[in-house]
Amino acid sequence: MLLGRTAGCLRTPWAARRTAALPPRTPWACVPRVLVQRAYSTPPARSSSIVAQYIGPMRTAYYRLKLFSLSSLSVAAIFAPIFVLYPSKLEMAARLGISLTTVGASSASTALISWIGSPYVGHMTLRRSPPDAEPAHYLSDGINELVLDDTPSDPRTHANEPYYLEIATLSWHMRSLKTVVYSPSLLRATTRPLASWELPSLPPPLLLDQGVEQTSDYTVSKLVAETIDVNKGKVVGRWWARWRVTPNNGEAMEFQGTCEAENSPVRYFYVDETKLGEEWQVLE
Repeated sequence: MLLGRTAGCLRTPWAARRTAALPPRTPWACVPRVLVQRAYSTPPARSSSIVAQYIGPMRTAYYRLKLFSLSSLSVAAIFAPIFVLYPSKLEMAARLGISLTTVGASSASTALISWIGSPYVGHMTLRRSPPDAEPAHYLSDGINELVLDDTPSDPRTHANEPYYLEIATLSWHMRSLKTVVYSPSLLRATTRPLASWELPSLPPPLLLDQGVEQTSDYTVSKLVAETIDVNKGKVVGRWWARWRVTPNNGEAMEFQGTCEAENSPVRYFYVDETKLGEEWQVLE
């Protein structure tokens, strides 16, 4: 449910460096107060100035490796039935075993290459947030209630920092994916092998500096990132920061939250940080 805006703010403190031990803090942001019963959709995002760009040094090699892997799997899947059914001196059990072994080995190698390369960032763009951006939070009665449709969001609504990121990766079947990170300061170093950054599992605490016109518990949601299928122009997953809030009778309180995935967003990214120039230091 989309929330209208009213006077008053829910605020979260400013972000620390993404490699800090604790989750970084987000900028001050107003939180809407009134629930509105209608589906949410946004107009196309206006162009924002490009601050810096990053090109993955191994993106061509990874693309060719993935293409070869998928091609070999397709060939194995097509010719395995022909090999089994075609008359031969080999027993049916032997032909079936050879076919299953070939397809299984090709499938395993394709899955391994996909897992290894899924975080690899082929292209990344750092953009300056629109000057008229008004970051929105959402209130809902449910804990995991979906509040947006599959239309790509507008940076004017969700970019709550001076800059945001557009990160290009590939899906397992080589579809182009673009992950828009509206809160780059929340990116953290990851322990996942063959990846360098990850979207956080815990958001910074939410500071409620004044009361909200609610009589029961409610959930505050903030969009951290979303992954878009470039070819279809549809959102395939989102990463949310959510806080469960208890009415506080107008007193200032701090609430702990958690991050949750909606459908299948890209969470992990591999970026060669040695290739990032001085212009990327604005994220620190």
